[in-house]
Amino acid sequence: MPRVSILTATYDRAALVGRCIDSVLRQDFADWELVIVDDGSTDDTPAVLARYADPRIRVLVHERNRGVTAAKNTALGAIRGEWFTFLDSDDELVPHALSTLLAVPDRVDPAVDALSCNCVDSVTGAWTGTGLDRDQPVSFAVVLGQMRGEHWGLTKTALLEGRRFNERIAGAEGIVWFPINARARRYYVHQALRIYHTEGTDRVSTTAPSAAIARRREHYLALEDEREYLALLKRWRPDEYGVLQSNIAMMHVIDGRRARALDAYREIPRATDWKRRAATAATVVLGPWFARGLLRYGLRAR
Repeated sequence: MPRVSILTATYDRAALVGRCIDSVLRQDFADWELVIVDDGSTDDTPAVLARYADPRIRVLVHERNRGVTAAKNTALGAIRGEWFTFLDSDDELVPHALSTLLAVPDRVDPAVDALSCNCVDSVTGAWTGTGLDRDQPVSFAVVLGQMRGEHWGLTKTALLEGRRFNERIAGAEGIVWFPINARARRYYVHQALRIYHTEGTDRVSTTAPSAAIARRREHYLALEDEREYLALLKRWRPDEYGVLQSNIAMMHVIDGRRARALDAYREIPRATDWKRRAATAATVVLGPWFARGLLRYGLRAR
């Protein structure tokens, strides 16, 4: 069993994934495994991956492209390490990344079970995370209230407790990370240990309005089933919870489920912006045509 499982999902990144793998191979800490999930690549990615004969590298293949969420779930199911982390296939680690973070539980506090650090933007050279300026233990309240931007780190595999991302939803990784962060004994190391590559054309996508509406509908109705996440969100981020329930109500209106839309509306905290509460109430009263128009307006405004 390796100490650290590094999880990388990739799709059609033949020109980039080698750079990511090489950065792991350059680590001055050797007790790791790299689990790469090729999510049905159609370019030369399989040939690039086949060049690496290191036994610490395992490649899992999806026969067809299933999306990054499914690829990450496949990687989570393959973890063998005490700790795990995700590393995007176009990013890199600095050579001392793993050893620097693991020095905390090894030498500072063995009770720590989650580790965070900063990242550096490949284009600007600036650090991408804000809110903290020194090595320190980090409470859940600090994670929510102070840490902003892009960070990276390691997490004890035991904290996963079998959780997986919801494959009906693109993004919404808080489903897994919110419960983990609520329980974790986290420590922040004030160093930039991951190179966050922000250049490239595959970071931007466009979606037709009709497809965007369908995607948002699936997104919010799937979130309604994530009870653990919703309970934590309601307690720790009531404003965000109110926005989520407003969107869930709108999707139920579009589908003609007025009673369920009312249930979602009643869940919106009183402190939520009155304009949003009013718009949600109008949506429930006026019906699907108003909900679709409001949603299209919001998409155009973005």
